[in-house]
Amino acid sequence: MEAKMEQAKPQQESQATESDAKHLASFAVMIVLTAIAFAAVTMDIVPPAMVVPLIIGLAAIQVMMQFFTFMHLDFKKHRITVTFIFTGLLFGVICVVALKYLV
Repeated sequence: MEAKMEQAKPQQESQATESDAKHLASFAVMIVLTAIAFAAVTMDIVPPAMVVPLIIGLAAIQVMMQFFTFMHLDFKKHRITVTFIFTGLLFGVICVVALKYLV
């Protein structure tokens, strides 16, 4: 019985280390994405017409990273939740595009 518990500890520790590394890497990528958005606005790197679409795109990437990294959402266990999220995003994009062309 004790041998099984001793074997389980290294596996749990390696999973925790992998999870910590994944969280830190995702956090670093999100900081870089935020810095890119900030630089695009303050340094006039991107043409003015492309600033808003760039920021929205970078924000969408960050939201997906937060869902799958920090909220532990995955396709296998939470299939319905992921379906609802992407369906909501699809309807949101359709509404924004329709409003842009109608107004």
